[in-house]
Amino acid sequence: MVLKALDKIQEAEKCVEKMRQAAKVEMNKYEQQKAEAFKRKQADSQEKVTTLLQTLESQKNEQLQKQKDLLLSDAKEQNQIFKEKYEKNKNSIIDLVIERVKTIYGSQ
Repeated sequence: MVLKALDKIQEAEKCVEKMRQAAKVEMNKYEQQKAEAFKRKQADSQEKVTTLLQTLESQKNEQLQKQKDLLLSDAKEQNQIFKEKYEKNKNSIIDLVIERVKTIYGSQ
């Protein structure tokens, strides 16, 4: 009877060991699946972040280009205004300088 009990105990221990090994294999598979899922989600997340950053950079570049074009346009317009004012006032200023020179040095 004692031998039967010992045999049953040994059998139970073997069964427990098999179950422990099976559980260990199952846990390893589960851990591997979760690690792969995490890597996929991480890659998707990284891709989304990269896409978002590219979109934002593109929008900023477009905005900067518009601002640059606007500033260049304003500068050209101001330059044209200054040229027109110069041309408009050039002759009268030359006449004024000639008159002052004549007044100071006399006409000859």
